[in-house]
Amino acid sequence: MTVRASLPTGGIIEHAQEEAAAPPLQASRQPSGGADDPVRLLRVASLTIETGHAAQGYGGASQKRRASRGAPQPAGPDELRGAALFADVDEATLSRLAPDARIEPLQSGDLLFHQGAVIADIAFVLSGHVKLLRRASSGRQTLIGIRSGGEMVCEPPARADEVHTLSAEAVGATRVLRLPFARFAWALAESPSLCGALMRHSRESVALLVREIESLKSQNADQRLASFLLSLCPPGEDRCRFRLPYDKRLIAARLGVKQETLSRAFAKLRAHGVRTETRNVHVESVTLLANQCDRLGRRARPPGARRKISKRHDAA
Repeated sequence: MTVRASLPTGGIIEHAQEEAAAPPLQASRQPSGGADDPVRLLRVASLTIETGHAAQGYGGASQKRRASRGAPQPAGPDELRGAALFADVDEATLSRLAPDARIEPLQSGDLLFHQGAVIADIAFVLSGHVKLLRRASSGRQTLIGIRSGGEMVCEPPARADEVHTLSAEAVGATRVLRLPFARFAWALAESPSLCGALMRHSRESVALLVREIESLKSQNADQRLASFLLSLCPPGEDRCRFRLPYDKRLIAARLGVKQETLSRAFAKLRAHGVRTETRNVHVESVTLLANQCDRLGRRARPPGARRKISKRHDAA
């Protein structure tokens, strides 16, 4: 059943009851995790708020994509360990989380959630890629980041009524692990192991954000591309071949450069042993590329430039 109501801002609230084969939950029913498991009684139906351009961006096309998705599959403790957050969490905690965990296959363009929707679950990328987008009031979208194998798609909310500040969309064939936020919050309150894992994840997320800001502020396009390619090189190999994880348009957006700037950067890297054929990349020497990465930021000084500067100082 779906209920719609108008907002004073002209938007629409759509409240959809959770579709499940089980009968409606009642206060007298015992949750699957045991008598002390309040998760099923706390579960909140999905709430979507769409206004202006945001509503226009997710129309009939996204509904068709949702209809073509494969059926979610149950996930056990072993599948949960495919998410980096749960790699070192104790088995008892994973067993409590598993009953409501689901693995969902996605195709390119499928939406996990969109900006403005209440956070109903926590998602992790098991395979493939998910891009995070921020839509401005003008309707323009900006790529904020790309999540890949094992990474959490969004940070857990501090309150049950928080909304997504970004939209998440699959890039190519992708498998995600979904876990209801209510069950995650309950397990977090009961498990020191999960608390410690989340604290480490938060620290690593901040460190990653600092590195990305540093890259945007201190590196030019050539350096950013070289660093990105180095991150894709298989460890322990000096000469390697690999395939770019997504198209160059998306790589340009991730690196914060225009597509033509990215093309020029690829051309410059040929002098440093990097060759590309569509999405296939061959690196002659990883060591050479790493050594040249810092030098790529140094602009060649025209002959006599230092002499002219000295003469100006002498004249002053």
